[in-house]
Amino acid sequence: MADWDPELYHRFQRYRAEPVDLILERLPLTSADTIADFGCGTGEYTVELARRAAPDGTALGLDSSPAMIHRARALCATLEPPLARRLRFVEGDFRTIEDDARYSVIFSNAALQWATNHRDVLARWTRALKPGGRIVVQMPSNHEETAQMTLVAMTADAVWQPLVGDLRTPSHAVGTADEYRTMLEALGLVDVACYYHVFHHPMTSPAAIVEFTRATALRPFFERIPVARHDEFIADFTQRLERAYGTNGPLIFEFRRLFLWARRPA
Repeated sequence: MADWDPELYHRFQRYRAEPVDLILERLPLTSADTIADFGCGTGEYTVELARRAAPDGTALGLDSSPAMIHRARALCATLEPPLARRLRFVEGDFRTIEDDARYSVIFSNAALQWATNHRDVLARWTRALKPGGRIVVQMPSNHEETAQMTLVAMTADAVWQPLVGDLRTPSHAVGTADEYRTMLEALGLVDVACYYHVFHHPMTSPAAIVEFTRATALRPFFERIPVARHDEFIADFTQRLERAYGTNGPLIFEFRRLFLWARRPA
């Protein structure tokens, strides 16, 4: 898959930050914490985690995107030296980590949905936790919302289906809250909490929802559709969303996300 576009991703940064704000409200950190941010993107949340673990806590940001890691390292270079020294950004794959009892906190925001075998990944992350360590994960689980259901119907049409095949958005890889609760408990974790939260994002139009989606869920589709037809695809999707939402003007985009919390026994 082509590399991520940090600028496109950050056009709706305020909305993308809302689930992280909720996590930080209930995630106490101390100067003894060793934190891993898996799927760290451009690193802003990794920096905030390290900042809250002052004066001695450390944070690793891991991401498979060279562009995202480049942006994160550039951000790190602008920080005050005592904070920057407690941060490290590494290009790598969170699906294959082999760390053992290294981190007291594993944090992952809007990343795990891009993997396929979530149980295997979560088992690796569990092994990477120190005894007593905590894990918190957030993933989009929005496949029943109008935009994604419209996209599924559109890509099943004869115009697009030969190009995209059976491709679905990353949210379709996300199981239910009950499935993750069972999974985490089977891995030996305790204090497990798995729940949904729906965010209400004001948008100027359905076209703005398309722009929001271009940075993430539409990326795999653009990989399969010839570049010369990208504009046609966007125009078709926009028109269908206007019909589905019944407006070409302002609306509220309801975005459901799944939160997972757990702790490795001491």
